[in-house]
Amino acid sequence: MNEATSKVRQTWDHQAKVWFAQREQILADSRPVHEWLVRNAAPKAGQRLLEIAAGPGDTGFLAAPALGSSGRLVSTDLAPAMVEAARARGAELGITNADFRTLDAQAMELGSESFDAAICRWGYMLMPDPAAAFRETRRVLKPGGRLAFAVFTSPAENPWVSIPVRVLREAGLFPQPSSEWQPSILALADPTRVEALVTDAEFASLTMEDVDFAWTFPNAGEYWNFLEQTSAMGPVLRGLPDAARASVRGSIDARIAQYISADGRVALPAKTHCALAIR
Repeated sequence: MNEATSKVRQTWDHQAKVWFAQREQILADSRPVHEWLVRNAAPKAGQRLLEIAAGPGDTGFLAAPALGSSGRLVSTDLAPAMVEAARARGAELGITNADFRTLDAQAMELGSESFDAAICRWGYMLMPDPAAAFRETRRVLKPGGRLAFAVFTSPAENPWVSIPVRVLREAGLFPQPSSEWQPSILALADPTRVEALVTDAEFASLTMEDVDFAWTFPNAGEYWNFLEQTSAMGPVLRGLPDAARASVRGSIDARIAQYISADGRVALPAKTHCALAIR
């Protein structure tokens, strides 16, 4: 495993407990995305379904009942702590047809043509080598196999992340955009980049549809906690000196004011490209 991938693993190992603690709210807010992925992966009884970058595993768990007792969900994540979070979540939900594995999607230790379908919610954009991950996904799918995946769209359509990123960049605390590949929440916002990755991996077809939802929080403080403890920019925010952190938080609070209701609740728009690729 290279240094970049090891860093990603460490980040999500650190955040696994928080993701598990917030599992119900994260699922409730983003449920339209989960449902699109499951509907388009179209799992059927007796099939094998692979979930990539599963986190707490809820997308796969929504699909598991359709696989029946003769089918199998294989829930995977790069971070061992996330795999354990998914195992705990599966037990909590009474899922009995799932296996759990620590797996690097960029180099899968899985047999070729061994799955009928795959799901990946918000994983490819955070990988150091998404091209390798798409090639590996195609390799493990059977001919005609379906890959349903989601990546976030443009900064304008995702103020929940673009606002803090902009604040950090203005303060010189976050790198400016580069033409070179850098894993990030919005790294696959450009649909032509998504299409190129899928085409280069030699999938037979690709269809895409944008899905809207909103991240909701009881107050601005809970949104900050989400950014710091749950999001992919968490390591940057946690690493700031106290004065810089206070300044960044103040700027973010001011800019999200338009999304705060009279009772203090926060509702920040989000949008993802949801895509179906056929092997």
